[in-house]
Amino acid sequence: MKALSDKALKCLHRLAEADVIFWLMPPLMILLTYGTIAQRWMGLYGALKTYFSSFYFFAGPIPLPGGFTLLGIMSFCLLIKFLLKSTWTRAKAGINLAHLGALTLLIGGLVTALYAKESYMLIPEKGQTPYIYDYHKHELLIFKNTQQLMSAPYSTLEKANFEQAPFKIKVLEKFENVDILPRDEHIDANTTYQGMARFMHLTAKKPEKEPEENIAGLTLSIENPYNEEQSGTYIAFSGMPNPIALSGENAEDEYKIIFGKAQQRLPFTLTLVDFVKDSYEGMDMAKSYHSDVIVTDGDVSWPVRIEMNAPLRYRGYTFYQSSFQQGENEQISILAVVKNPGWLLPYFGTLIITAGLIMHLFILIYRRRKKS
Repeated sequence: MKALSDKALKCLHRLAEADVIFWLMPPLMILLTYGTIAQRWMGLYGALKTYFSSFYFFAGPIPLPGGFTLLGIMSFCLLIKFLLKSTWTRAKAGINLAHLGALTLLIGGLVTALYAKESYMLIPEKGQTPYIYDYHKHELLIFKNTQQLMSAPYSTLEKANFEQAPFKIKVLEKFENVDILPRDEHIDANTTYQGMARFMHLTAKKPEKEPEENIAGLTLSIENPYNEEQSGTYIAFSGMPNPIALSGENAEDEYKIIFGKAQQRLPFTLTLVDFVKDSYEGMDMAKSYHSDVIVTDGDVSWPVRIEMNAPLRYRGYTFYQSSFQQGENEQISILAVVKNPGWLLPYFGTLIITAGLIMHLFILIYRRRKKS
């Protein structure tokens, strides 16, 4: 047992040597360079997920370490070096504190990469919403009146269990990206088309480099035992203006099937009181824009202005003024929403490094004056 512990301690001391970090730098630089170049054909999101936000990736049949693995090893080695190789004297206190700050920055980066979630919120002027939407993921939602019965992620729709709905639903086709074309001659005499499927059909399209630009789509077979006239083949796609509406057993029951971006309900709501866009003189190009919103959490409400460089932070969420849409009769504010449990760590790390460097500077000045 003692021999085993001695070997483990020896291994830890080896990992704490400076040359380990030195040998980690070349693969990190290669990964950074190749991942950046790969954005040309994979897009930013694809390159990020494949190379930087992964533990490994494949170069042909060969598995190689991804960004999480290399940064994790580097963080662990720096931690071991900090604990086992640091000189714990008063003269080295500032340097040790600066090293602790650097470790905090690295840990903050790993926490952000692993757990941060990005989404967006759409609020029409004078409108209110508690929902945020994922940039990349899609889902199928089924509502009974205003109550959500179920949600099924796009990735598992073929295996989805629709038993909560009083209809027989089958996913015939699903498309990561589609062209929406007139029905024309694409008609099967043995198929009953319903809703928008009577006039349009979906065809597969090559996925865009950036997933948020894709229009995902479905072809569904629905059998409504309460209204045979509503049974048939439907289409649904992200951004579809109207949901699939079905009647239930009771006349007052209305069911809706919605396919679109995966959504999440927040524990509070935002109401857009006013959206203001300032344009350059003589041009329609926006110089700046902001949203005046009211945050409502339970019985408490208060006004907040969200500007391009002044986000709203509340309950772990950060709302940034991202963009806007100009409709015919209204303006829609688009807020980028980030939930990052490690957002404070970079601030702490920077403060610790600054304190360590200042402390080290004062120690050097004190020692020189003492010698003289």
